[in-house]
Amino acid sequence: MRARLAARFGSDSRVEVRSPGELSALPECSIDLIVMNSVIQYLAPEEFDALIGIFRRLLRANGLLMIGDVVPPHTSVVSDALALLRFAAANGFLWAAVRGLVRTALSDYWQLRSGVGLSRYTEGALIHKLENAGFTAFRAPANIGHNYRMTFHARPAAP
Repeated sequence: MRARLAARFGSDSRVEVRSPGELSALPECSIDLIVMNSVIQYLAPEEFDALIGIFRRLLRANGLLMIGDVVPPHTSVVSDALALLRFAAANGFLWAAVRGLVRTALSDYWQLRSGVGLSRYTEGALIHKLENAGFTAFRAPANIGHNYRMTFHARPAAP
């Protein structure tokens, strides 16, 4: 995904696509905006804590951290798939979405997901986690993505 994003935005000097390891080497308070979309569900809580600690160090005082596509507890795979199919049908790419779901169903994704699991957060739990890391946070009115998942905005809290 990082390679595709870098290829897409490579000519825009305002956008940088970085790995977590590369972020650690950046200077303090050097970033205006960090967007992490559809990622935290694949991180263990400790990994996420470490990453938001890095984000807090890197964001300028008026910077913004956007965390999108946060999966609420008790979200079923069927609900996720139906939300995607409804969105795809409404926006003209239903067959591409069906093909994508079939490819995913036939891949090792399900073994990985059932073995590792997904991290899921309630609104309150994620806001609490962000506040503990030094942010002021709130849930955005709508998700970055197409479904009922959640997006959060967080800014560095005043010292």
